[in-house]
Amino acid sequence: MAMWQVHSAAVQVGSSEGGAKGQSKPVINASLCVGCGSCVDICPETGTLELMGGKALLSHPERCVGHAKCAEACPTGAITLALGGVLQTMKVPHIKENFETNVPGVFIIGELGGMGLIKTAINEGKLVIEHLKERLERQKAGSAGQAGSQGVFDVAIVGAGPAGLSASLTAHQCGLEYLTLEQGEIASTIRQYPRQKFLMAEPIELPLYGTLYVGDGTKESLLAVWETILANTGVRVRTNERVEQISRNGAHFEIGTPKGPCRARNVVLAIGKRGTPRRLGVSGEGLAKVSYRLIEAETYRNKNLLVVGGGDSALEAALALSRSGTNKVTLSYRGDGFRRVRDR
Repeated sequence: MAMWQVHSAAVQVGSSEGGAKGQSKPVINASLCVGCGSCVDICPETGTLELMGGKALLSHPERCVGHAKCAEACPTGAITLALGGVLQTMKVPHIKENFETNVPGVFIIGELGGMGLIKTAINEGKLVIEHLKERLERQKAGSAGQAGSQGVFDVAIVGAGPAGLSASLTAHQCGLEYLTLEQGEIASTIRQYPRQKFLMAEPIELPLYGTLYVGDGTKESLLAVWETILANTGVRVRTNERVEQISRNGAHFEIGTPKGPCRARNVVLAIGKRGTPRRLGVSGEGLAKVSYRLIEAETYRNKNLLVVGGGDSALEAALALSRSGTNKVTLSYRGDGFRRVRDR
């Protein structure tokens, strides 16, 4: 239920009444707010912000002077300054409080559900399997004496990123018959980050492993931890096996892969979104010289480069490409300021 509250939390924005005309006000995305209170503590205008129900709230917008200290202090980027509460929006699948979609037995966790934070993805993987374990126990108790389905997994987990790996670890710990399929390598989302990409994380409890703490490190340090987890827990993942089709067949699902079909009572989709990059819809974006991810900035030398975007990834890419001193790098962004970028 706690995860459902995070998913359904509303956006809080101060009213236009009070304060200087045209003054930017904090916009708090409660889906990203973790209730740490950093914004409340750092705000010099006492009483402007407060915590309510575990979320930050702009309780007295007339006291806000727009100095942006709250946005700088927020560790999850949940606070931005805007006029009139303008926010970026995204389309995400509709899921229930237990992460189940409108198709019974199919669940969505991780970045595909709208939350890109590593900690959130890991928590969702754990919660969805704990729910499935309880559901399967009730089903087995209700069908006592009946013959079980041979060769049918309790759950098929599609994707082995933070959400999928957490789900796999929990299924392994719970003794479920599980199948984890990954079209690439383990944690391919993290592997696709630029080399030495800076990651901001916090302590997380992983099933079968314990406390995972990466802190403010790089993708290489997180990958090293991921590989250690796999080696020490015995969790099973079938890599380089892409899921091409999922269809209902009676009481279970048929899952089609190039290596042959599989059957499972439930399916957990933890496929992320990096495999289908967002496009501009402009002429020429399909040319070979256009790339949607940056892995090795060092391979670009003596180039004229255009980076499109205004978030953390865009600025990181622009800075990485400029470090060699041989490239001419231009950063293009439709906004009038970099409000989405974290201070660090």
